[in-house]
Amino acid sequence: MLQLALTLFVILIPFLLVLFLRTNAAILFFVLCGAATLETYLDKDVSSFAGSMLPGKNVQILTVALLVLPFIVAALAFRHSVTKGFFLHLFLGLLVGGCLVFVGPQFLSGTTANSIYASEPYRILNPYSSLVIATAFLMSTVFLWRSHPKAHDGRKHGR
Repeated sequence: MLQLALTLFVILIPFLLVLFLRTNAAILFFVLCGAATLETYLDKDVSSFAGSMLPGKNVQILTVALLVLPFIVAALAFRHSVTKGFFLHLFLGLLVGGCLVFVGPQFLSGTTANSIYASEPYRILNPYSSLVIATAFLMSTVFLWRSHPKAHDGRKHGR
């Protein structure tokens, strides 16, 4: 039961940030990509540094913080950035949550990762992981492209 609650909570984090803060879900997707890249390349350095500064299980907390804190910072920094297509951003928020479930466990300890891998939502979504990640990437790219401010050519309009 705890596995199910943990997995659903992870999936709902981006959705809730979009829902309550009206944050652009595309930004959250790319923040997840950056955080996962950071975790991949700094994992051993962070673990050894944290291991020397923090006792035992606190290294796990630091790893989770490096994955989740950028989400929260980006959500707060870009709050109220969704002006149109709110329901599509909510859908993208769910997809980003799915991406977080697929990407996140590889940075967690064995028991925590195994509890997510053993959860029912993970087993249901896992065969579609490539589709979820590719759809989130495509939608995020389109959302950012569409929200990009148009360049003005300096001419006056209406003449």
